[in-house]
Amino acid sequence: MSNWVYHLNLKDLWEKRDKNTISVQELGKQVANRIRKLSCFKKYERELEDITTKFEFSESEEEFDNILSDLYDWADTPLFTIRGQMQRKMCWIATLF
Repeated sequence: MSNWVYHLNLKDLWEKRDKNTISVQELGKQVANRIRKLSCFKKYERELEDITTKFEFSESEEEFDNILSDLYDWADTPLFTIRGQMQRKMCWIATLF
């Protein structure tokens, strides 16, 4: 279990994609927009700008999934944690899974 410092809620977008009411291209744009609205975006802009740009221009499910993997890798970054405390990590990404 981890103590997530930031949270990115994408549940409504995943629901739209599951119902096929949003294209993968629009999904990518909306995910990028939400990442840019994270309170930590400016602090981690160097890492996140590349990911958001890739999301904005994703054309296929496979491409989107590869970019999502990069986002998950960033989100799973361990942060300084006081000994004896629950491990702090960067960002919880909420989806329907």
